[in-house]
Amino acid sequence: MAELRKLAALACALLLAACGGGVAEPDRKDPASVARAFVEAFNAKDLQRMLPLNDAVNIEAIAAALTDGVGSPAYDAIFDPYMVEVLAAEAGKVEGPRYDDGDAIVKVAATERGDVYTIVLAKGEDDEWAIVAHTMMGRAQFEALPETPPEK
Repeated sequence: MAELRKLAALACALLLAACGGGVAEPDRKDPASVARAFVEAFNAKDLQRMLPLNDAVNIEAIAAALTDGVGSPAYDAIFDPYMVEVLAAEAGKVEGPRYDDGDAIVKVAATERGDVYTIVLAKGEDDEWAIVAHTMMGRAQFEALPETPPEK
């Protein structure tokens, strides 16, 4: 029954996300645009806008948060207070992308210690970028990544 509720919530959320609101859609061919849209949705705590920006694994976590609601473990795992503070500090300013193999790495925030919070995106078969991971790395490590994607 819980799986059915999650699937129903996911279907409703995807339908609502597809219908749009007043928010401009990101350019899915540009990883920085996808990352910026994610941060804007995250800062607004708008799970429905976050859904279509992610891969299947992350969509499941977001769908669980939508189903279970504010204050649930699934919701709190996404909106950890420390991460809310870190991502709000730069309010959608992104840096990058940098590249690691075929993945695009976009800096979306920095900590007081000098670490950077990054979003990792992968290009799908449709040549559109989707978020596959969130990572913390040192600024020097991020800056050492190439600014151009590897040649195919």
